[in-house]
Amino acid sequence: MSVLAIDTAGPAPSVAVLTGQRLVEEALPPDRRASEELLPAVARALASAGLRLADCGRVAVCAGPGSFTGVRVGLATAWSCGRALGSPVEAVSTLEAIAEAARPWGALSIAAFLDAGRGELIGEIFDLAGPRARSLDPPSRVAAAEAASRAGGAAIAALPAGVAGAGGRAPSMSLAAALALAAAREPRAGAKPLAAIYARPSAAQEKHGPA
Repeated sequence: MSVLAIDTAGPAPSVAVLTGQRLVEEALPPDRRASEELLPAVARALASAGLRLADCGRVAVCAGPGSFTGVRVGLATAWSCGRALGSPVEAVSTLEAIAEAARPWGALSIAAFLDAGRGELIGEIFDLAGPRARSLDPPSRVAAAEAASRAGGAAIAALPAGVAGAGGRAPSMSLAAALALAAAREPRAGAKPLAAIYARPSAAQEKHGPA
């Protein structure tokens, strides 16, 4: 099965296409240009893999936490591709994608962290014993200095690199590549509708509460 994977939520956005044993990646600019370059990057990745969009049997996308604009652009693009293909779309948390990207380390548990702004990280611990990362507890925000304690002995994978202190390191592959491999290894039911995941409420929600 060929898989198209999209990550515009993380700090190093990219797209990946997996077909058989071949994995093709296209990096995106780590700024607002990522949304403008996304569709051309998808086209280039498909062309490099010798595929058309219609050849992809599944789409996977990082649903956040991450860049607010990036999350929305990625989800909208994945939804459009899935609808055009009539194929399922997996919306996977960025933290889970980080854990999958650290799978080559060989650790059985990974604590995945992302910068949540305001001096905080958002983190979640995953079990990697099975074919797909399995969450061991809900995600939570912590101070950067508390990352090691929050990890509880699990290996620490963090983006950007170093955000979780000396004990953390960047994962071994891009989030899009890890997502493509995971979705091909053990497909999950597609999400309907696709829901964004945010590290914290918007400023308006924090001030006035949810609508």
